[in-house]
Amino acid sequence: MSFRRRASGTLLATGLAATMGLGTYWSAHAMESDLADQARETLEGCLLTATVLFAGRDATVWAESPSAREDAIATLRTIPGVRVVVPGDGASPAVSSSESATVISTPAHTVWAPQPAASSTTIAGPTTPVPSASPSSAAPTPLTIPAWPAIRFNGGSPILDAPSKTQLANTAQFMVANPTVRVTLTGHTDMGLTAAERQALGLARAEATAAVLIADGVSPTRITTVSRGGNDPVASNSTAQGNALNRRVDVTMNQES
Repeated sequence: MSFRRRASGTLLATGLAATMGLGTYWSAHAMESDLADQARETLEGCLLTATVLFAGRDATVWAESPSAREDAIATLRTIPGVRVVVPGDGASPAVSSSESATVISTPAHTVWAPQPAASSTTIAGPTTPVPSASPSSAAPTPLTIPAWPAIRFNGGSPILDAPSKTQLANTAQFMVANPTVRVTLTGHTDMGLTAAERQALGLARAEATAAVLIADGVSPTRITTVSRGGNDPVASNSTAQGNALNRRVDVTMNQES
């Protein structure tokens, strides 16, 4: 093979590699832009305010309060394709017109993802003026909250069975989709053990129920656990059936104003 042919082959291979690398780069940018769009729509639909930085499939989140940040993180984790969601350190990043970023503005929040400096683009949200609302008029849209059945337990135990965990997965899904909702978990017992032991067991049952909700994406700041021990029976403790009905955790939800 002549020197000219070898040189030509080398240049062709180099050009092909560069083209493939550029295509991969733009594919990654398209993925980031798509995830940013999905994040914007999802957070806006949940009435959440947050700033999100995407690096590939990974997102970093800033918000005005730890509670708002946790709610945004939990919501973003439900988006298909998002790999890792972590809280951001310090103040949220300021995006200026000189930065190589795609900025997507909405009335509720800002979501941005890096892009090549050569094609920096700004995409503005709705231009129709939005009337300013006073704190008293910014109440969330009222929700229809389901009546959740009580979580049942075996005698003397705070351990949840598989059907109860499945039931709580539905509860957690509702709370993640509706971040203005809080829940109170109230633990109860039958009349076995001493009064102090019943109080402790009721609290252990409430906390075990809370742990399942937290594992399914609900922020701990939205959960309250209390115990009533054997003080509020819903059936007679003179029968086995009544005892079984009294060994429970009541799930009570309310919407924050």
